[in-house]
Order: sequence, then C-alpha cells, then structure tokens
Amino acid sequence: MHSDKTVKTNQTAWNAALRQAVIRIKPDYFALPETERENYRLHMNTEDEFRIRQTLLKDLFGIAANTTEELDSITDTFDDSQYLLLNSTLLPLQGIGEDNFFLNEYFPADVTLLNFSTVDDYARDDHCFQERARKQEDPDYKIRPYRGDIHRCWARLTIDGTFYYADISSLAGYLTDTLDELGFERIDELIPCQFINGPEHGKREDTGYVYDKRPDANGLEGQLQALRDNYYVYMRERYEVLLDRFNTSPTTCVYMRNRSRNNEPHMDFVFSDATALDAVRFRHFISDCRRIAGDPAEVDHLIEQEKHRALDFLANTYKDIMDNFDPTVVKLRRKCKIILANEKP
Repeated sequence: MHSDKTVKTNQTAWNAALRQAVIRIKPDYFALPETERENYRLHMNTEDEFRIRQTLLKDLFGIAANTTEELDSITDTFDDSQYLLLNSTLLPLQGIGEDNFFLNEYFPADVTLLNFSTVDDYARDDHCFQERARKQEDPDYKIRPYRGDIHRCWARLTIDGTFYYADISSLAGYLTDTLDELGFERIDELIPCQFINGPEHGKREDTGYVYDKRPDANGLEGQLQALRDNYYVYMRERYEVLLDRFNTSPTTCVYMRNRSRNNEPHMDFVFSDATALDAVRFRHFISDCRRIAGDPAEVDHLIEQEKHRALDFLANTYKDIMDNFDPTVVKLRRKCKIILANEKP
C-alpha cells in the first residue's frame, strides 16, 4: 500500500523521468514561454506522444516497445501499481493549472480543456451536445434544460503534491449511482437468477462470435424483467427529482470524499448544483473546491435516505408484481444480436 508520503516522494522522482523524456523528444521545451509549453502539451502530435511514452516505458519499467500497438498491448497488462506510476509520471505533461488537472474524457480534435474556464462551462457544453444528439436520433425528444447535471467523468490531478484519480459528478447523479448496485443486488435476492447459454451462444459470425446468454429465474423470468424495468424507471425519475431539488437549493458546495484504497489514491468531487460547478475553475481546481467545501457527512446522510427509499420501492413493487403479474402480456422489445470480436465467449 502506498502512503501519502511514499506517493509524494516518488512524485518528485517520476517528474524527473518525465523531464528527461520530454527533453529527448523536444530539447527546447523548457526554454519556451509557459503559454507555448502548454500549447505544445495539449496539442501534442501522436508521434511525439508515442516517443515520450516509449521512453518512459523503458526508463520506468525497463520495457521496450517499438510501435503504438505494441505499447498499448504492454500497458493493457499493467496492474494498478504500474498504472499509478505511469499515470502520475505523465500527469504534468497532460494537466493544466496549479493542480496539473487532467480531464480524462474525449474532446473533439480542435478542443482542449483550455476551451473551458470553469467546470460549469464544460458541463453546459457537454449537456447541450448530448441533448442535440438525442434530438437528432428522436425528433419527438424534448430538450431538457441544463440544471447542473454534469455527466460523471474521470480526472487526474495532484492534491498538495500527491497524485490522485478523481470522479467528478453532480450530487443528484452521485446519489442515484449509489442506488444502482444496491437495487440490483436486492433484486437478485428477491428473484434469484443465473445466466445460461442460449442456442446461438458461441456461434461464429463474420469475424466474431455470437453472445447469447439468457436469464434463468426458475420460471420467474417475466417477473424479474418487470421488476428490473420498474427499477430503471424509478432511478431515472428519482434523478430528475433530485436535480430539480438541488438546482433550486441555496446551497453552493463541493463535497470531497476520499475513496483511496490499497495502491489507488482516489477522490470524489460531488457538486451540489450549477452554481457550485460555476465556482470552480480548472486552473485552480483544489483551491476553489476547498473554498466552497461541504461536509461529506451530509452526503452520507443523503445516501442512507435514498437507500431506504429505494428498498421500500422495491419491496412494494415486488409484492405488486408477484400478486398481479400477467404472463400473457408480453412487452415488445427491440431484438438485437451481440457479436464479440476475436475471442470466443
């Protein structure tokens, strides 16, 4: 297990390894003005990125890789401690601001994190993109207003010199995410189920294999699906209720919840609403979060409330389904075929 002291001590050494790797690829890098260095880092071409990663792989692990494909194949086999070493070493090259903040999400080719000053800027842009995409797919879809509903995203940063992985989410999303695992574990207790091979499972199709696993709930497959469907609807509706509730609340805060374990330092940043998102700049992420930090115990209390509410819903819905389920009524569903490439399931 890595203590904070160990991570901080190694961080200095790892940055030295990165410095040498960058100098080998771009000798004048540290002589450039900071704005030019930042522009180079965030718009780095694929060749320079590969060569820097290639050099670090050799310096940190003694492993040689001659192509991008070979490098990716090697890192795919890394354990958590190896990823921690590689990711924390690369962070100063990827991140911005006083915390080396790096948002580990996809951006279009002409967009970087520098296009967004605050977390709210990013969340609004992403919300608009998602809503436009839904509207294009379904012309009858009604565009939802923005209410600080940032989609949960991953980040990396340093906190007081220590490398951390991070999850960034809205409070409404964070609470309903906790209901996912809880609810489906309870559903498995109410109606036990295992998956068995369907008649098409494992058959070759084109360049892949058919994945055909089917639920076996001892004759209660219909009731099981009905319970799952009802719970999906419950979670969606509860998310909307919580978004509205927190969006009209006077509270503006960020809850920082440390979820570090073993060799993975991890922090959750849970934003109460749009005003909290707007109060935090990417370049000053930690200092801004600390300025409006809320008590994490408040989130624990809300989680317990939502858990009790969800379990009550499942208990009542389960009873209703078992008492009134009509197996002759079949809900129409779009049939799809899943093909797994390369490996036989």
